[in-house]
Amino acid sequence: MAGSKGEPAFLAPGQAWEHSRSAVQRKEQGQWPTPWWVVERSLDVVLKGLPDAPVILDPACGDGRWLAAVGLRIPNAKLIGWDLDPQAIAAAQSVLAGAGLKAELVCRDALAGQAAPVADLVLGNPPYIRPQNLPREKREDYWARFDVLTDKCDLYAAFVDRMIQLSRGPVAAVLGDTWLSMASYQALRDRVWAQPVEGIWMLPTGTFGARIGTLLLHIAQPGSRARGRLTRTGLEPTGTLKMCDGVLPLVDAPELPGVGVLGDQLRLRMGVVCGSYKDFVHSGPRGPSDEPTCRGKEVQRWRIEPNDEWLRYEPRVMLSARPYVAPKTRALFDVPEKLVLAGASGTLLRAAVDTQRRFPLDSCYVSQGAQDVWALCGLLNSAPANAWYGARFPKARVKAVELHQLPWPTGDLKQVAEAARAADQAGVDAAAAAAWGI
Repeated sequence: MAGSKGEPAFLAPGQAWEHSRSAVQRKEQGQWPTPWWVVERSLDVVLKGLPDAPVILDPACGDGRWLAAVGLRIPNAKLIGWDLDPQAIAAAQSVLAGAGLKAELVCRDALAGQAAPVADLVLGNPPYIRPQNLPREKREDYWARFDVLTDKCDLYAAFVDRMIQLSRGPVAAVLGDTWLSMASYQALRDRVWAQPVEGIWMLPTGTFGARIGTLLLHIAQPGSRARGRLTRTGLEPTGTLKMCDGVLPLVDAPELPGVGVLGDQLRLRMGVVCGSYKDFVHSGPRGPSDEPTCRGKEVQRWRIEPNDEWLRYEPRVMLSARPYVAPKTRALFDVPEKLVLAGASGTLLRAAVDTQRRFPLDSCYVSQGAQDVWALCGLLNSAPANAWYGARFPKARVKAVELHQLPWPTGDLKQVAEAARAADQAGVDAAAAAAWGI
């Protein structure tokens, strides 16, 4: 009998546990139960080549749905579930009992201490917890013990590492897709790439109710390194995984020949991080400390749409008002010409040259040190650059650290600059391709 959301009735205790958590609690503990269809389609992929009576471990089991799904398919499997949350363990006990199954459920931290292989398959959906949501002592302990935890990466990176350690066979984990490309996850990418990756399968956008990218990582012999999509009807392979420039693109990633990278030529800096738009951004008459400004949504290719907003540029006031602000320096913005890049345009880069001495907000990047901002504008708007960037970094948020890796063309950029001044997209594409020699 089916319950709510088309899920089995025996999952009702898990749904009750989920609904008992506030949005803040779920965010702090990274508790996002996997939709039942994702569990089922994932098991279609990963339950292959296991020994008789296999030991199955979910190290962050939540309401136990992954274990229940396995137990219904492999009745003689030994099911083990761990979770830090005693209420999750209680929900899992009810779910497993409702499914007519038995499991060894323990309230424990899977990341504590050392690990040795204990299961034939380790699987599940590890918690998505940002480092700032962890107690300081926990954060410092985890970041000191797990090499894959670097910079601002999510705690699930440590779970992937621990799942690899705990398994003497396959590993299957539902994860966010940010680790495929973000610089913070380079150590995790290296760790995963050293394993026999059987496949990485993207899940449909909105699978977890938000417009975030998620995927199924499957580590198993023979390590085919396949990529594709996992839908309600099954796998849709699209190609072979390749590591490109330190990232794992899920589409074919074109190469661009070059001499060094963009970051060797110039830097892209985030706009003004004022801390409070309400306090420092306004419309109406211009005040004595006001400067023209723009937001990322107003930056189009070749132009910046006008607005009636001003930025009250008072760095000392900004810095004293609240933490995590970065007003930068006037010299970065108050120049005759500079490049402005939209910061949330996704795989379609949008760049324009600002000649109005704007002080862009933090939804933009500006160029520092560019010898010819028109050539730079043309390169970033060009088809070759967008194909290179979009394949490697398919996220809504553009990152300067990513664009700094763009290969710098070996050819002459004069034609690129001329086409950019004329807002000639076709001319820019052709001139950029020639500059890269492709």
